[in-house]
Amino acid sequence: MTVIEYVTEEVERQGHDVSAIDGLERVSWMLEAWVYALRLSDLSTTRKRVYGPSLADAEVMGKMIERVDNARGWRRCHVMVGSRACPDYLKVPALLVDLFEVRGPSLSPLEFYKAFASIHPFVDGNGRTGKVLLNWLGGTLRAPVFPPADLWGRALRNP
Repeated sequence: MTVIEYVTEEVERQGHDVSAIDGLERVSWMLEAWVYALRLSDLSTTRKRVYGPSLADAEVMGKMIERVDNARGWRRCHVMVGSRACPDYLKVPALLVDLFEVRGPSLSPLEFYKAFASIHPFVDGNGRTGKVLLNWLGGTLRAPVFPPADLWGRALRNP
């Protein structure tokens, strides 16, 4: 699966019509974030040091992925995902520091992705941002993979 196919599928999965301007915009926004991650990942290869995503990188990508709703960065409101209340927005910065700086290095890419998605740090685009992070951490930015299931345990297609 190419990156473009992956991103298009993910934007569709999030409920956007990729034949409409709204969906096409989101495909282009996610691709821009993907290229951002690829550039930094490639930079680490050329400099012979591992460069994984930082907390600042995640915020930059979240702003790229959902330009309007995430323009201010981390969410400043309460949100629900399905029937699940996400952590209080006042706790989001501390939860993210814990994830990126304390627990992150000991987590698998999939565990990191799930923890990021559970924090739900943005108003919108958390799944898309999380998928970029998942593939960056897993070294699969050029051959992307989906997690085996969504947060509700429903299987995701992963060719």
